[in-house]
Amino acid sequence: MPKLDFRNVEMDAARCGGQPVVAGTRIRVATILTCYRQGMGVEDIVQQYPGLRPADVHDSLAYAYEHLDEIEDALAADDEASARNRMASGGSA
Repeated sequence: MPKLDFRNVEMDAARCGGQPVVAGTRIRVATILTCYRQGMGVEDIVQQYPGLRPADVHDSLAYAYEHLDEIEDALAADDEASARNRMASGGSA
């Protein structure tokens, strides 16, 4: 089976904490996966993020499913940070 080429996905320690993003943007692969899981199609995601092309979304989703543990960990960290911020500001969890 050939190795997948995720040419539209990059990781840079100086951008988004080194998390995978769409090349040349700060749009995280985890964000695209979340949109997709919430029922958005490729065209919906492209409309939501006008700097993206359908190929960017497809590559991001392919990367996400090829590296699902990594992306799930990033999403869990986001949820945990969000909960901590709510608690620190006096909101409910």
